[in-house]
Parts: sequence; C-alpha cells; structure tokens
Amino acid sequence: MISVAIITVVKDDAGGLIATHSSLIEQTFHEWEMLIVVGSSKDSTLSIASELQAQDRRVRVLEEKGQSIYGAMNEGLEIANGEFAWFMNAGDRFAGPDVLANAINEITDSGVGVVVGGYGIIGSLREKNYRYPSKTLSQIAFAFNRRGGCHQAMIFRTKALRNIGCFDDSYSLASDFKAVLEVIRTAGARRVNEVYALVEPGGLADQGIFTVHRQKHQIRRRVFRNPIVTAASILWTWAAQSKIRLRIHLRNDVKSND
Repeated sequence: MISVAIITVVKDDAGGLIATHSSLIEQTFHEWEMLIVVGSSKDSTLSIASELQAQDRRVRVLEEKGQSIYGAMNEGLEIANGEFAWFMNAGDRFAGPDVLANAINEITDSGVGVVVGGYGIIGSLREKNYRYPSKTLSQIAFAFNRRGGCHQAMIFRTKALRNIGCFDDSYSLASDFKAVLEVIRTAGARRVNEVYALVEPGGLADQGIFTVHRQKHQIRRRVFRNPIVTAASILWTWAAQSKIRLRIHLRNDVKSND
C-alpha cells in the first residue's frame, strides 16, 4: 500500500537526482512511491531516472509535458497514488531517516491538509536551519513569515491539493505559497518544530527572489481581500526587498575591496 508520493522535478541534474533518491531510500518508512518528472535534459538525467525505475518498482518516471516547475509538479500529482504528497526537488534531501515516518504520523493524527516542517540551507557558506515552534498554523501567520516554509519541507494531503485545483501555474515562482494558503483555508495546517528537508541554495526562487516577493504580495492581496492586510503586505514586501538589496550591496562592497 502506498501512503505517500514523493514527486521530484528534475532537469540537467543527474547527481542531484541520485542524492534525493538516496535520501528517500534511507527512510525508515517504506510505503512510498517516487514520481520523477524529467524536463528536457542535456545530461544523463533521463537515463539515471530510468535506471532508478528499473531497479525499484516504487519509482516511476514521466517526461515533463510543459515548461514550468509547477506544471511539472501538477503532472506528478495527477498520477500520484498516495494519500499524501511531498514535493522534493532534485538535489534536496530529507534531514534524517525518520522524517517521513514522523511527518506522516503528524498529518494523520492532526487530520490537517498540510504539515509544514523546518528546513536547512546546505552547500553554502551560510548554512542555517529555519524552524519555528509547533502549533496550529493560520493563514495570516503563514502569509507573513518570510522564512516560514518551502515546499520541500511540507507534506500535503493529496485530496486537499486536488480540491484547490493543485498549483496555479500563473504564479511562476510562488504558486506553492498560494497553494498552502488555500489548503489552510479549506483543510487546516500544522507547523512542527522539526527540520524536514535540507535544501540547496541557488534554485529558481533564489535567482528570482524579487519576483517571488512581488508575487507573494499579489497572492496575499488576492487571498485576503482586506485593505489592512494589503497595506501590511506592501510594507512587508518593501522591507524584505530592501533587506535583500542591502545584503547584495554589502556583499559587492566586500568583493570590490578584496
């Protein structure tokens, strides 16, 4: 019986795919399937994915039909058999062997639509964990927490995602943010003080961080439809982007003085 579908979107990252799969097979919980959605790749990604499928019947490979990461995530979700779904990008991994078991216990016992865990940044000079106290998670608390979650550290109830229409592809870098807010509204959420995922920096969201914040503001305005929340969102977005600009400026100053 399959309890959870691990959906991994990958393109030109054979090594990252191997690392993610290795992290999955180390889990103490074994009732999973891995759906690998492969984008058009120039390296050996597709052949590696096919090898994993041949070696393990729990692995299924499909070639991406569209061009966006959220479209690919939806393609995986469409054929998922698990009661729960987890979206783990190639190169990212579970923080420990008991993560999957603990997360499934949490979402089963709580009955919510999504459980949000903490995450760690790896492979950079600023390695750090981001996690918060365990509690019931409201829309407003999630909406105004800059480091409050990434989809690699979340387990969803598959039905809850499908009920909201899955990921809205019109938000190219923040559709997961919108999906969580909608799942909180329709099915509830929990945050737990456990690091679920180790995430590599430098992905599409990091590369387009200003777009991420702009889209999150658009989503907050659309979801809450409240002038006070919209005003707070404008200030929040300005502060977040200003902090990023300052950090970039200081980093460039250091480089110029070297």
